[in-house]
Amino acid sequence: MSFTRFIILGLMLAVINCCYKEVELPPDPDVVFELFVTPEMQEFIYNSRDTSYSIVEAGMEFLMDNKTLDLKEIKTRGKSALRYQRKSFAVVLKETIAIEGRSGFDMAYLKRFKLISMAMDKTYIENRIGFGILEEQGIMPLFYRFVELKINGSTQGIYLLMEDPEQYYLEIGSEFILRRGYHNSIDDLEYSPSYHFIAKESYESRFQEIYSSLTTLQGEALYNALNERLNMEQYFRKMGIDYLLQNGDYTDEVYLYALISNNQPRFNIIPWDYDDLFRSYPHEVGINWGTGNLLGDRHYDTHQDILDEIGDKMIFSIEDDLDYSIAMDPYLYDRYESTIAVMIEKMDLEDIDALFEQIRGELLPFYYDEDIVAQSQFDQNETSFTIWEENLKDKKAFVKDRLAAMKEQIMEVDP
Repeated sequence: MSFTRFIILGLMLAVINCCYKEVELPPDPDVVFELFVTPEMQEFIYNSRDTSYSIVEAGMEFLMDNKTLDLKEIKTRGKSALRYQRKSFAVVLKETIAIEGRSGFDMAYLKRFKLISMAMDKTYIENRIGFGILEEQGIMPLFYRFVELKINGSTQGIYLLMEDPEQYYLEIGSEFILRRGYHNSIDDLEYSPSYHFIAKESYESRFQEIYSSLTTLQGEALYNALNERLNMEQYFRKMGIDYLLQNGDYTDEVYLYALISNNQPRFNIIPWDYDDLFRSYPHEVGINWGTGNLLGDRHYDTHQDILDEIGDKMIFSIEDDLDYSIAMDPYLYDRYESTIAVMIEKMDLEDIDALFEQIRGELLPFYYDEDIVAQSQFDQNETSFTIWEENLKDKKAFVKDRLAAMKEQIMEVDP
């Protein structure tokens, strides 16, 4: 071979090698769960609707990365997910397992967790966006990451693994946790009197006092009563993020766990289910059944009806009576606005860029797998690599524009 031909061949190999690196695919999803059941049970899971149930069969197995786990219970869950083929699951193990975190360095040790199908989460990014910003603000304490789920060898697609709030509260020394429902009700609760041995009824009454104070107190007295029972700093920041992201549905999407302060229960919050973001109007528009009525019957046919009532305030939803009181009580709103002003001032557009880049990196291995992405045909919205990338771009621009507008509005109020 002549020297010239040798040089040309070397250059060609270099070009091929360079091009190969440019299209190198990311690794496969690194955490894969698999459920083995009979074909009949698999079809039942696919076809069942609107019913939560435990999956119990002789010989069934549940694995993580091909390692059999000691399963105590697995059941379907989630009001919305039960309407779809791709179910969400609540998992309880007899043993604690170690799961690598999103960064690849942190680890979680879990016995109870949720596998959330995100069937209504467009391109699977909305929960992750919400949780990422909440986490940066110190009000999303739970472990979460994307995983793949299979049933009998068939992929079920992308799932969001979430630490169970009802495991977390025990680990931090709480003995009572509830999920808030509509009309200041309790949708669900867990009580484990192993620290303070306060009666369950006392915790429930403490929660109800949050709402009864709305009808009897005003101004600073109301704020003090609320703050004794609920971490209002946390609640204000959550409301500010809900406004930033235009979270359309959150009355019943929050857990409250009790810690003891001055010998009395005081609730901290765990936000939940952020798959209804970027809405043009909040949940209470056009419905009657969900809007609080402690402070009078309220009904909003249009979003403008809400704006006419509360004015130009940085609150997206007033469905719950607590949020409504914060919007309408001048003292509460001043405290709220002061809190989110500090929060918004510290949020940079570069932080939003970094968050979306993290999300893209976490989902990229899944979106390169056609079989995984094809499972979105069973969701509310089908996705693809192109739809996903366009949605990431659009939502990043939305959040950055919204953040800039909030900063400007805050400067106008308090120059």
